[in-house]
Amino acid sequence: MKSKIILTIAILIVLVSCKKEKFPDKDDIQGSWTEQTGNSFKHKLIFDKETMLFFKSGSVDTLSYRLDKKTDLIYLTPQDISLSGESSHKIFYNRKNKTLTIFGLFATTGNETETEFKKE
Repeated sequence: MKSKIILTIAILIVLVSCKKEKFPDKDDIQGSWTEQTGNSFKHKLIFDKETMLFFKSGSVDTLSYRLDKKTDLIYLTPQDISLSGESSHKIFYNRKNKTLTIFGLFATTGNETETEFKKE
């Protein structure tokens, strides 16, 4: 009986530790990230401890960000007051592939888009 319980606990520990995607810490996301797409232009993100530079075609936005681990969200606030207010997006980090997935980063109609970035 004890061996079955120990085996069950060991299997659960292995399954939990093998989870590839997790909510990132600030240390996980600091650095440069390039969008993974087949398009010729690839968006780029550069994170430091407090800000994110978002390179889009022809422009760069500077945003403050904060991470909320309870909700798996990143909150982005433009530093340029002429831009809209704070937005929130689901975010996950894949340690194995060193990829960052952000949901709804680009405005679209219909379903929320998923954008993957690879660390440089």
